[in-house]
Amino acid sequence: MNKIKVLALLFLLLLASGCGAASPDTDTPPDSVPVSIGVVDASEDVVRWAQYEIEQLIRMLEESGFLPTAEPETVFVEIAESQITNLQLEKELPFHQNGTLRLYALDFRLQPAATIPEGIFVLDEEGWIPSAHNFRYADANGVECESGQLYLLISDDGATLSSIGIRRAQGGLTDAWCTDLQAYFGYPPGVWFDHSPEALQSIMDYWAWDEEWSFTMPNEDWYDGDWSVGLGYAHEWGLGIPYEFLGWEDAPAQDLVALSFSTVRKRSYEGLTVITLDGFYGNTEEGIEFAPIQYIACTQPDCATARGISVGDSAQAVREAYPEVYPNEDCLVYAPEGTNRSILFVVRDGVVVQIDMADGLDGQYTAPAGI
Repeated sequence: MNKIKVLALLFLLLLASGCGAASPDTDTPPDSVPVSIGVVDASEDVVRWAQYEIEQLIRMLEESGFLPTAEPETVFVEIAESQITNLQLEKELPFHQNGTLRLYALDFRLQPAATIPEGIFVLDEEGWIPSAHNFRYADANGVECESGQLYLLISDDGATLSSIGIRRAQGGLTDAWCTDLQAYFGYPPGVWFDHSPEALQSIMDYWAWDEEWSFTMPNEDWYDGDWSVGLGYAHEWGLGIPYEFLGWEDAPAQDLVALSFSTVRKRSYEGLTVITLDGFYGNTEEGIEFAPIQYIACTQPDCATARGISVGDSAQAVREAYPEVYPNEDCLVYAPEGTNRSILFVVRDGVVVQIDMADGLDGQYTAPAGI
């Protein structure tokens, strides 16, 4: 897929994405509504994904704010607690790669931490903000709407569950709505790109291993005494990392990443964090798992880049090894022409304290991720 097409699709994706600003109902909403009493009938994994999606909304309210029609300025709302009041499976649809898309009816409410201006939200009788009357979510075609039942979309590939967001269904969960939803996600056979063998191979070629974009670290248990981790194809990449493994976190892929992968996984080691893109939409039941590394953040002094720079080296040493670097805030950025990749050398008092390697997919990183 060429870059212009990708950017156009990304623009449409952003316009149609999940939750948006709080908004009063267009049909003159009531001053208050009864407390919702529903049933939570779902597995623990599904409940966790529902909580994850609700937390994204809370983060927006607290950190980004929104501009309600009744207020001249952006309003920020701190949330003290959230509560799922209804979560029930209503329908299953065929989805990508012989998987299943489960549609869970979802209702929730948020308790504000402090009094909020009147007219911004419709509150329930206990002063909570119910989801049914206050937040814009996309419908099956990606158009934001203010009313209709919310549905949590859970993708099941037979091995893992992942959320692909929340949608509203005005007029109920009809066959037409479900058909539109499948069409929105490019079913069949998948996502936004042509699933020809050539198209899939071009993605895998993009993520081919390149030693220039890797760290080397000592590992006495390995045959040559070291181990390399870098951007690109990540098959068996973690077996030789010599640092203590601290755990991982999964999140659904978003924006450009979601055009090719379903999951973003963050693996944490002592002094090393690695982000991989998992759930490649080109995988088949017979094919091997294809997962590339997109981002690495390193504070280990015995990890060296391909040009020999490690944490603890001077900024001058970086400039000598990478004469192309340029300053950006607290970083020296190596971002050569003809690639979306970059290396970020975080410098404090003239000394490198962190090195990040990143693939921006369609644009280079110029600031560390802070992970």
